[in-house]
Amino acid sequence: MPDAALFKETAVIRVDRGFFGIQEERSDDQLSTPAWLELSMDDTPVRIARGAVRFVSLVGTHRPKVTVEIRENATQPLDPDFKLIGSGRYQSYSGAAQVWTMDGQYLPFSLTPNAEYDLQVWRKGGDTAQQRFDDLVGVVYPIDGLEEYLIQFSDL
Repeated sequence: MPDAALFKETAVIRVDRGFFGIQEERSDDQLSTPAWLELSMDDTPVRIARGAVRFVSLVGTHRPKVTVEIRENATQPLDPDFKLIGSGRYQSYSGAAQVWTMDGQYLPFSLTPNAEYDLQVWRKGGDTAQQRFDDLVGVVYPIDGLEEYLIQFSDL
């Protein structure tokens, strides 16, 4: 039986141009470009850096559901439709983190400052997202529910 999440929060966010990120507060926050936007931009679905993560969606502007979990132990989602799209070691900075889009901040959460986590990112709906997006663009606005993300931080 999986352990309970120490933190779990879900929000529907507006993803513009197919990407979003996680950013922690930094002492150099006066910089005009957030650190997650500075990470290499290519089709890699998840890029991890110290205090920042960049995610690439399979479609352009839409509104996916995003869940952030902090756990003692990594667990697989109960829903078998979630597919692992990225994982690695995450080094926190200040610990004061938020999910970000081009529109601003969503989902604040707290990590232990200067700690290492196992980060696993799961996506649901990716296999059909592009076709459903193509069917809805210009017909429905906003486009909701094409993808769902589970972003899970767990102790190493």
